[in-house]
Amino acid sequence: MVATGDTKNAVPMRYPRTRMAALALLYMAVWVAFWHASTALNLVSGISLWYPSAGLTFAVLLEHGGRALPLPIGAALLAGVSLWSWGQWPYYLFSAFIPPLGYAVAAHILRGDPDPRSHGKWHFNDPQRVAAFLVAAAGGSLFAALIGAQILNFAGLLPSRASLPQAMLGWWVGDFIGVVIFAPLALIFAAPLARRFGKGEPPRLPKSWVAVDPPPMRLVLLQGLVGTLLLLGLFWIPYRFWQNQPYPFMTLLLLPVLVWTVATHGIRGALVVVLLYELGIVTMVALFGHADLTLQYQVVMVAVVASGLLTGAVSQARLANIARFRDLAEVSNDLLWEFDASGRLYQSSGRLARTIPTRESGLRAYWGEYVLPQEQETDLVALRATILQRRPFQQMVLRVRLPGGEQSLWTRNSGLPVFDEDGEFLGYRGTTTDITAHKKAEALLRNYDQTLEAEVAERTRILTEFSKRNWQLANFDSLTALPNRNLFFEHLRKGLQQARRQWRLLALLLIDLDGFKEVNDTFGHDMGDVLLRQVAERLQRCVRATDTVARLGGDEFTVILTDLEQIEGAIAVARKMIECLAEPVPLGEASGTVTASVGIALYRPESPDSLELAMLLLRQADAAMYAAKRAGKNAWRLAETVDPDPS
Repeated sequence: MVATGDTKNAVPMRYPRTRMAALALLYMAVWVAFWHASTALNLVSGISLWYPSAGLTFAVLLEHGGRALPLPIGAALLAGVSLWSWGQWPYYLFSAFIPPLGYAVAAHILRGDPDPRSHGKWHFNDPQRVAAFLVAAAGGSLFAALIGAQILNFAGLLPSRASLPQAMLGWWVGDFIGVVIFAPLALIFAAPLARRFGKGEPPRLPKSWVAVDPPPMRLVLLQGLVGTLLLLGLFWIPYRFWQNQPYPFMTLLLLPVLVWTVATHGIRGALVVVLLYELGIVTMVALFGHADLTLQYQVVMVAVVASGLLTGAVSQARLANIARFRDLAEVSNDLLWEFDASGRLYQSSGRLARTIPTRESGLRAYWGEYVLPQEQETDLVALRATILQRRPFQQMVLRVRLPGGEQSLWTRNSGLPVFDEDGEFLGYRGTTTDITAHKKAEALLRNYDQTLEAEVAERTRILTEFSKRNWQLANFDSLTALPNRNLFFEHLRKGLQQARRQWRLLALLLIDLDGFKEVNDTFGHDMGDVLLRQVAERLQRCVRATDTVARLGGDEFTVILTDLEQIEGAIAVARKMIECLAEPVPLGEASGTVTASVGIALYRPESPDSLELAMLLLRQADAAMYAAKRAGKNAWRLAETVDPDPS
């Protein structure tokens, strides 16, 4: 690869493997650090609650798939270098290689159903995806626990106080907690930065990390204070008054505060809150816990993290819907409004809403204050009756004057009544569209007189030309001015009906140019277009005015010959076209030469004039044309006769 002088682009282009190696080493270092931290906490407190390294294992497999499996395996081998004796290393090799396979399978299943909007990345943006993640994490953790505990049992390394089922259960729950806490944290916070680093981009935070509706700081501080005090109280009070009677499940009283806190944040805020809660539980258990109640503490942690993740996903989905509605409202040219049961406007958005005062006195005005009391040419009477009956209304025309507007507006309004879950009427919500320009056009036509005759005539001419131009664009080829595929099929349908009615033959000729690509490549696309126009003119000179010449696309043309007595007439036209198209075409100072391969399909009046038969004719002409090409090009071939009854 040639290096350039652009130093900004040189790093990501020349050193991608170095960056990937750096990320791999950093991942393994963090994995080993987490492993040693959890081991040290276990040795100090005698309680093993979670295994964060399992979360890192699942995260890298969910992000990169099975090709990332060597990373957690290598990290596990590095972590055990200082702890395992040479006699135990065969068992440790098995425990490092086999358990991650369960996570690899679980990650593969999740990656098989990606969010179509996430470009293949796993997102925790709705409860269904979070539930699937929890199930996959439980399955992968169970496999790791079953295999790992059996290996330790064979090695004689299980704690003497724990049976094999107890060791499996503790391992399973600990791995599950580590996965569901640290895998989302790694995927949501660390993975985007790692991707940017791997591409050589500046390691800045993504804009999407900003919450749609960030909660007020006072609410955040209040939630943190309540959670901290409740956590301290749930551990300190039993320890202070009932030292021999700890109650781990009392910690589940944290769940209402957790749900309240998480529900006011998106998924990222939920993950941070859950991590802080789990760290608080781990800290309190290390200070006041009992080793024989480890499983109960783990159950509490599972309940906390599962509730937090699911609630966070629900909150994230809600925030996404809010953002979507806001975006649509901001770009909408309509006025989106809501008014309460008393008819007072309390919310508005859209372009027209910017003219409404934001102060409370203006925003809470009665909707009728904006409407001019004009009953003629408006639906004001019908609207009042509809609102009294609390029924939906659509396309109601009103004349309004918005605050700050110098002139009144003609509007078209639609609305729906809003009811609460008990059926109580809450008001209306709907849209208002400015149709002033439309009404002015109606008034112009309605008040037509001599002074406006020229203007109206000009407008009519412009509209007619516009309509004609649209019809021309829809039915004629813009390059050759020949009928396009749409108009060709219409002429073919009418030609078949006429042939059957008059009991005459109809021939369909399909012409494909030989050597057009060489001309196009040699002289350029502009000269290629000149050649196609010349071909179109020559084809028209070879047929009658009642026949149809059309361009299907590229260098493929078709001809419909009607009112034929004998098939020899179609053959004569085909020969004439081949001779005419073989003549050189002037292309600027040079000239180009192409030939034509022609396929002929014949319609006989005893056959039905259906669309299926028209398509069959086209296919037969196409097959005959290709037969002409295979025979050496610059020739014609006749297709087989169409079966009168294709069925």
